[in-house]
Amino acid sequence: MRIVLVGAGLAAQRCAEALRASGHDGPITMIGAEPHAPYDRPPLSKALLQGERPDLSLRPTTWHSEQGVALRTGVTAVALDDTLHLDDGEKLAYDRLLIATGARPVELPGLPGALTLRTLDDAIRLDAALVHAERIAIVGAGLIGQEVASSAAARGIHATLIDAAPAPFDALMGPGGGHHLQALHERAGVDLKLGRRLVTVHESAGRVTALQLDDGSQIEPDLVLVAVGVRPATAWTPWPAGIPVDPAGRAPAPNVYAAGDAAAPYDPIAGRHLPSAHWEAAVRQGQNVARAMLGLPERDDVAPFVWSDQHGVRIQRIGDPRGADPIGDLTYARDGRVAAVVLMNQPGALKAARRRIDTLIKEAA
Repeated sequence: MRIVLVGAGLAAQRCAEALRASGHDGPITMIGAEPHAPYDRPPLSKALLQGERPDLSLRPTTWHSEQGVALRTGVTAVALDDTLHLDDGEKLAYDRLLIATGARPVELPGLPGALTLRTLDDAIRLDAALVHAERIAIVGAGLIGQEVASSAAARGIHATLIDAAPAPFDALMGPGGGHHLQALHERAGVDLKLGRRLVTVHESAGRVTALQLDDGSQIEPDLVLVAVGVRPATAWTPWPAGIPVDPAGRAPAPNVYAAGDAAAPYDPIAGRHLPSAHWEAAVRQGQNVARAMLGLPERDDVAPFVWSDQHGVRIQRIGDPRGADPIGDLTYARDGRVAAVVLMNQPGALKAARRRIDTLIKEAA
């Protein structure tokens, strides 16, 4: 059975590992658009921007050759029918196909010279720009924007976080819990412009010199980062807005699967298919696709898990707080059951919180 993995990120790597661990000895080809072997993304907005140079490789450099996985980097998928079309003109036949091409940052027009952060090369560019910056404006106070603000502050750079939402930190911390994270940023000297919109951009010599907000305030940064979200990198497929999948990762086409940011599993809270852009989700989806390709049963479902390091504090969230009600500080319930717990510098409490929520998920299944 010929298996082709489109994408060379976390989901595709974990799929390849699970295929070999589950006994598949047929050919596996992994196609990556970037020039790098599979690497870990979370350190890009954390350690790498604070001057550290960790090894980002998901596996040793010899792993793919030793496991018989043909890794092809710097090659992009451009179309899909009954074969996979690549940008070098080659067409690849497959018996099973995984689409795990990730996502691309949303860019805002009218911000010349603004950077985004998604790839290793993006992080290297941003790190080099921060060397000469004294003030950075970050448009978007989501997880990437928050972590870059934290990394900038650790380097002595004045950071301003701008977001149109009045309480953007609630997305990570749960409804009404964002004030904990807001206080962290304020104590670190990050300037927060929440519930504010850009109205005017001043530029000179191909770069932004000032940003004017709808409250009349003006920011004069050396550097601008746009971090307003991502879109699935699936424009080349029949599902440009993200690939709807079932719990096993099956796409609406024979022998095609999707995982990671490219996939849009059905979200019972939202009532529709939504991408699940988190590290652990990509791991489990990649592994479940491998099992589905080989006709093996799915693994038991577990609570979603998200973590972030900001201003020296490890934030860990188990479960999904959307639409839930606070029943204690950073603890949330939905329909009478604990739905999510957020921990701040409490590594010893993680196992118990995860076990508690996972048990409720299995009982409700």
